[in-house]
Amino acid sequence: MPRYPHVSLPVSEPIALIDATLLFLVQVLLAKHPDLYPTHETEAQPRPPPGVRAAHHILDAIREVHHAIEVYNAALPDTLSPSGGTDDIPF
Repeated sequence: MPRYPHVSLPVSEPIALIDATLLFLVQVLLAKHPDLYPTHETEAQPRPPPGVRAAHHILDAIREVHHAIEVYNAALPDTLSPSGGTDDIPF
């Protein structure tokens, strides 16, 4: 059996990659299930088919992961400032 070399791409921002992947997944779900778009009708809607219900569950999970990414990014120290972000002087 031939052995293939291990290929690895360096990812400088794995969280940004995860976030972009989730946004792509939302686009794919909306393209596959246009029923996921919110309706502004006040009438009672019939129960959606199983595929649309499953897609709703996936979208809910994506919202939770996206919120967790926001919380994670907010907890990270500010590394963009020259002094490392621990200086109280605003200049």
